[in-house]
Amino acid sequence: MSIKFGMVDFTNPAARTWTKDIIINNMIKEARAVGWMCDFGEYTPMDVSYFNFSEPAQNYHNRYPYEWAKLT
Repeated sequence: MSIKFGMVDFTNPAARTWTKDIIINNMIKEARAVGWMCDFGEYTPMDVSYFNFSEPAQNYHNRYPYEWAKLT
């Protein structure tokens, strides 16, 4: 069994803004959430191309969880 999922490309400024808007407007304001599970950054693919990253994806792999935590 395989699990399919998508990852937001945080090297794309528009994607960062989109994610922040969802958290602020949908999770905090609308749903009145005071907390949520904020993991899964460790599953960042090693074979992708990022929007604004000239280095190989392997170099960004360990930084992705940091960027995700920083954004949330």
